[in-house]
Amino acid sequence: MSRRTDRRTEIAAIRGLLAGAALDREAIRLERMLRRKYSDDQPRAPAGQSDGGQWVPAGGAGGGATGGRSGGSDGDVAGRERTLLDDGTQVLTIRVRAGRRDHDEQHVVTAPDGDSRIFETSGLTQTIRDGATGAVLGRSTFTAAGAEPEAFVQSTFLPAIPLTTAVTVRLAGALFAVLSARNDRFGKAVLGLTANEYAIDLTETGVSAAFASRIDQRTLDAACRRNGEVEALAEQAVRSVRASGLYRSAQDFGNKVHAWIAAAVNKQEDPNFVAEISFNDASRAARYGERNSTRIDLFERTSPGTTCVYDFKTGSANIGDDRALRLAAAASRHFPDTVRVIVIQVKPRS
Repeated sequence: MSRRTDRRTEIAAIRGLLAGAALDREAIRLERMLRRKYSDDQPRAPAGQSDGGQWVPAGGAGGGATGGRSGGSDGDVAGRERTLLDDGTQVLTIRVRAGRRDHDEQHVVTAPDGDSRIFETSGLTQTIRDGATGAVLGRSTFTAAGAEPEAFVQSTFLPAIPLTTAVTVRLAGALFAVLSARNDRFGKAVLGLTANEYAIDLTETGVSAAFASRIDQRTLDAACRRNGEVEALAEQAVRSVRASGLYRSAQDFGNKVHAWIAAAVNKQEDPNFVAEISFNDASRAARYGERNSTRIDLFERTSPGTTCVYDFKTGSANIGDDRALRLAAAASRHFPDTVRVIVIQVKPRS
């Protein structure tokens, strides 16, 4: 092994240790936050003040206020899990014991450049906070129509940071990717994005509401009514391709599963239920396999304004955050009236 290879290996190991240490520090900080009593909308005082970083009453600038801090215990936290994505994005999940907090789960998503967002989920409602200040950036509830923005109290002394910032949407995509890898029979992750009234399409800067969390099967079926049919087709496709034995590799197997599903869907000739559509970087329809194109596995237009996007995965593959956001943008290009997009990963159990 060359000296250069040894150096690269050492650098990779050091980066891994540093990332792990950073997540450990973030876990300790968040567990301390969990022990403090605060309302859903309560902000923190800006850095630089004597009480910088502390929870403060809504509408006040701090000056020593602690926002009704109360004692707590380590019993607030039921467990935590951390994930490091290939691009260096870190996701720390903290699960809260029932009845201890106003939320069930808290996810801290930190980009490689240090930008972070906190996603607090209670049932079907999710609050997104700025990771540095704790200020509420947005709140949405997942409904049968997708992610619906909710009103929230914004402190007058904190700078306005709109949810439409690209970093918030990108980190929501990263959280969705991590949660999709944890899908099971008890729930599936969805990425719900809703366009603002001025948006041309659902790009990162045109979003008014974002929701990235697990939901139960009944809730998913209400929003994406053909979800059960889609999952059944995926299971049939896997069984059929496997039984045929006509595949050379895991990648070839996945390609044939996609082709089987596309044939079954497109023969229905339903314009609101279409598979295997590709778009290029200019947002125009592209040929299958065209360079720099994005292939959409399956669209379901559930109602005017709402589109469900299914992404099929086989084996150990899982959806990536970049792909999830490209799929959401593509939905509004294929169905121009799309205001709300719901992205779901489908992985057959067979």
